[in-house]
Formats: sequence, C-alpha cells, structure tokens
Amino acid sequence: MKKFIFATDLHGDMQDPDTVSALYEFTKLYKPDVRIFGGDLFDFRNFRKGASPEEREMSLRGDIEMGFEFLKNFKPHVFLRGNHDERLWDSAKNGKGVLKDWCDLAVSQIEKKVKALKCKMLPYDKRRGIFELEKLRFVHGFNAGVYATRVTALVYAPEGGAVIHGHNHAFSNSTISKVHRTEGIGVGALASLDMDYNRSHVSGLSHGNGWCYGYVDGDEWDVINAKRGGDGKWRVATNLKKIG
Repeated sequence: MKKFIFATDLHGDMQDPDTVSALYEFTKLYKPDVRIFGGDLFDFRNFRKGASPEEREMSLRGDIEMGFEFLKNFKPHVFLRGNHDERLWDSAKNGKGVLKDWCDLAVSQIEKKVKALKCKMLPYDKRRGIFELEKLRFVHGFNAGVYATRVTALVYAPEGGAVIHGHNHAFSNSTISKVHRTEGIGVGALASLDMDYNRSHVSGLSHGNGWCYGYVDGDEWDVINAKRGGDGKWRVATNLKKIG
C-alpha cells in the first residue's frame, strides 16, 4: 500500500499560513510514501494578462522566496507546474531583452532547487503534465467552471480509478458511469481564499482551503479530503490500515 498527499495552489506570497502550517504538521504524522504538489507554487500576478499597472510594478522577491520555502519544507517527490508557474517559463521562452534574461535566470534557479530535492517536475501541459500512481492520475487542472471536475474526469480518469486535480481552489467530486468506480476529484487550495484579483468573482464563494490524501494498493484506492471545520480546527485520519 502506498500512501500519498496531494497539496496544490500555494500561490507564493498569497498562501494561507494556517493551512500551510497544518499541512506540514499532518505530513509529519501521516508519513506519506509520495508527496505530490499540484502546481501554482508561485502567483506571478505580474505576468497575468489582465494585470493592473500596480501589479506589474510589484516585486517578485516575496512571491519567489515563499515558494522556495514551501519546497524546502514540503519536499515534494512530484511537482506538477500550474498555469501561474508556467507564466515564467513562457516569458523565458517568448520574452525579450532584460525580461527574458531575468526569467531565464529564475527558471534556472527553480529547476536547480527542484533537482536538489530529487523531485520530478512536469510542465503545465495537457499531455505531458500528468503523473500516474497505479489507478490514480494527478494533474494541475485545465478547465474552469462548475463542470471542471467532470470534464477532467471524462478526459483523464482511468476506468476503475480517479483523476485528482487542483486549479479551481474548490473541493468537488464527479462520478463517471462506468463498469468500475471512476471519479474526478477536485481539491481545495493552500492559498488565501480572498485574492484581490478575484474579489468580484462569485465563483470564489465555493473555494476552500485544504489538501487531500489517501492510499493506492493495486486496484484498491481511496482519497480523503483534509478540510478545516467551522471551529477552525483540522480533523484528519493519520493511521490508515487494513482490518478484517
């Protein structure tokens, strides 16, 4: 039996400190065999197409430093880059002048730190950005809206298994009608739920903090959400074992 944790959508300096702290504590107790980070390690709002003049002038130092701090503490075995992360790689490839030089240097630093952790990093790509763990598949997420998890399941979930994704910052589930149990599972975020650039989007009301964890054992698997209760406390199971 392999135990895993899937945590996603940190967004660098936009992270929720309480959620991140709880994740670290849980990881020590759960002792997973595989730690998967689902993407958006950084926010990189400066590179957003709709970025305001104020956002474009912001320093990236805090954003990058907090992303690096998370890597050092969580030590993922797998890092699925998200759409926010990919902004840097795109700018390194397509930028010009000083911007391209800076992005090239930043990409080199990130890749060096990931390599030092012996972490497998996958690009934000609909074909190459997929990590498989027996009957489970993990992606950052490529769809938005209320049907995002269902569409993700239809595209990526193996029959008898599940696809687990982030990107939408919301916990969600979609069961696909097949002979064997097949699901899509959306996971909440490590980031703040009230970012400036989504303050007018009512879809943000469905966002939640947390992560997911579980096990896979051949054709058997289960996924459990870690959510914060109304009293602000986290309730998680740390000792999964077979009985009977």
